[in-house]
Amino acid sequence: MKSSFIAVSALLVGLSMPALADNNDNKSTIDQIGTNSSAAVTQTGVDNTNTATVKQFGGNDNHVDMTQEGINNDNLSTVFQYGGGHDAIVTQDGEDNVNHSVLTQAGFNGLAEIHQGGTSNLNDSEVRIQAGTGNTLALDQFGDNNDSKSFISTFSHSTDVDVQQHGSNNTNDSNIVTGHAPSSASYNSSVTVDQH
Repeated sequence: MKSSFIAVSALLVGLSMPALADNNDNKSTIDQIGTNSSAAVTQTGVDNTNTATVKQFGGNDNHVDMTQEGINNDNLSTVFQYGGGHDAIVTQDGEDNVNHSVLTQAGFNGLAEIHQGGTSNLNDSEVRIQAGTGNTLALDQFGDNNDSKSFISTFSHSTDVDVQQHGSNNTNDSNIVTGHAPSSASYNSSVTVDQH
């Protein structure tokens, strides 16, 4: 009898406690210097402010994998990568979220993948600069009832940019700038935008 009373009391206490992943201000900052570094950040929950910043300097072949999702969250991801052969994968999803992604890559043979989706989200992706040679950028904004915006600025040679904005009842806006002056504009670069 005594053990069953304790079990019921523990159950009632557990039911009355709020979920640990809700109503938080989550901040993650990672600075890495060197080569072959890897950083992974995952932030989720309900009614949270999720902020993640990763900076990788002074080396080559570094990797970032960042995921932010949940419900009614304000998600901000910022990635800075300087060097060669870096890759960054940013995924922002969920429902009723404000998803904002900022990416800067400077170097050569960089790869950036940005995935923003979900339902009833404000998805804003900003590639402030992807500079260098032989870089690849793939951005997709999928889902339904979303307001999706992308701004991409590449000062690169032999760079491929692919933007996909799909779904139902969405507002899709894509703005891409390649090169920075007539005398130094990008060459051997391709840009593809698919909206439907």
